[in-house]
Amino acid sequence: MKNLIIAILYNFSVIGLSAYMITRLPPVRRILLERSIRWHDRFFLILIFGSLSILGNGLGIPILGSLANSRIVGPIVGGLLGGPIVGLGAGIMGGFIRYHMGGFTMIPSVTANVIAGLIAGLVHMRYGSRNITLPIAGLTAFVCEAVLKLMVIFMSKPFEAALELEKIIAVPTITANCLATLLFIYIFREIYKDQDNAYANSAHQALRSIRRTNNLLQQGLDKESAQIMADVIYQELKPDAVCITDNNNILAFRGVGGDHHVTGLPSTSIKQLQKHHLGEGIFLSSNPEDIGCSHSNCPLAIVLSVPLAFDNKLLGSISLFKTKNKQFLVHEIELVRGLADFTSSQLFANQIAQQTRLLEQAEYNALKAQVNPHFLFNTLATIRILILKDPHNARLLLKDLSELLRQSLNQKQEFSSLKEELDTIKRYLRLEKARFGDRITVHWDVPGNLLSSLIPVFTLQPLVENAIKHGLSPRKEGGNIYIRIWAENSFLYLCVEDDGVGLNPTRNPHQSLPKTGTGIGLVNITQRLRIMYSNTAAFTLSDHPGGGAQALVKLPLPEQPQKDDSHLKEGQSV
Repeated sequence: MKNLIIAILYNFSVIGLSAYMITRLPPVRRILLERSIRWHDRFFLILIFGSLSILGNGLGIPILGSLANSRIVGPIVGGLLGGPIVGLGAGIMGGFIRYHMGGFTMIPSVTANVIAGLIAGLVHMRYGSRNITLPIAGLTAFVCEAVLKLMVIFMSKPFEAALELEKIIAVPTITANCLATLLFIYIFREIYKDQDNAYANSAHQALRSIRRTNNLLQQGLDKESAQIMADVIYQELKPDAVCITDNNNILAFRGVGGDHHVTGLPSTSIKQLQKHHLGEGIFLSSNPEDIGCSHSNCPLAIVLSVPLAFDNKLLGSISLFKTKNKQFLVHEIELVRGLADFTSSQLFANQIAQQTRLLEQAEYNALKAQVNPHFLFNTLATIRILILKDPHNARLLLKDLSELLRQSLNQKQEFSSLKEELDTIKRYLRLEKARFGDRITVHWDVPGNLLSSLIPVFTLQPLVENAIKHGLSPRKEGGNIYIRIWAENSFLYLCVEDDGVGLNPTRNPHQSLPKTGTGIGLVNITQRLRIMYSNTAAFTLSDHPGGGAQALVKLPLPEQPQKDDSHLKEGQSV
């Protein structure tokens, strides 16, 4: 009995060493750390744990014409970690060798070996390999051993010999095989724990990298932003080297080999991604040609490249390198892939933002250009009449017109001071008064301390023009225009009122930021305010309580204007 226990302990030590060696195999670690196991992975696990079952046969201890062994550990562990197919496969492999070893317990031993793999596989289906605890594993191993012992006792002939055999080996083999199973599961649970810790660290690394690179690519992917990104990735992920490329050349390189991996050179990894790997989203190779270095002493031995892309359009790549005898782990690959996805999203969002800004700028420039012909047609018609009636006054007005055209043709200017805008209005009013004479009277209320405030060009002039054209000109006797400007609660208010015919009665009297207006000028103001200020500006056109209409523009006032005691008062001449 003493020798039996020593032999079983020896077998247990061999199984324990096998467990350690099996869990060190990179393919086994990779397969068992995957969330799902593919068919070729199952086949590989069957070979591994089937071989373990065969080893258990080889370590069998002859007793009373039979064998006390650890054959059953292979299918139990294979079923718990790989599922019923792996358990059955491992059980069949071990059972096949046991069948040819003979003995009066051969049939129940072979059958029990296959059944043990199936039982363990069903436990795997119930809990999953990650959720199998040591008590569950120990209980599964005990049940499988109990099935084996019962089948040996009741299926072997003669019954008395089988019973006597199990009286001798039952307790030591059950104990040893259960402990061997627990050792396997313990080691794999430690692997899972290490992986979870690695993923947690990767998540922290990813968050730090994202936080440090957030908004870095607002101007696109260039050498400066690429170098900062390469430095961040090198510091956070700690590879041996990092390379950032556009869709042709190296933009930035940091780490080992930086003396000969020079920015501006063509990128080998980007070519490989373009050829084969854009759809897969990853390129991993230890081929020197794929690393793309002709330097004889380059220490870089393996490259991991992920594309920066959207809409299946390759914009660049992130490549990480390691030196000889190093590998990229699963969580590192996923981390780099996630970082590349985030960077690609940033590039996509920034490109969309740039396109939006360009479209808005184009729309804004078109709106600015609309003001000029609208104003020009009206003023030229007035001057044409004046040339026939009063050539001298027409020359003076042409001077005003030339100043207006000079200002309106300056398309680069988006803002003008309130003083410049008022000068524009005064020139326009001199042209209009030449046509309407004393039928129009203008009243001003403009604090001098607001004259330096900046407002969008041609904001007030269309309001005054609208008041004359649609409010006063239909009346034979003309009327009054009131131009009032004030600041209140960090907003600048531009108000133009008239006592003319008022608005069209079908119009909403309190329409804010109208999509249509009376004349192209008001539509223009509405659209330009929307582009320039979004929802912080407002434009309303309404009937004035005392008759006529009121146009009111509300603009944000970012800074308090300089103090100025001057004041353009009511009734002041234009």
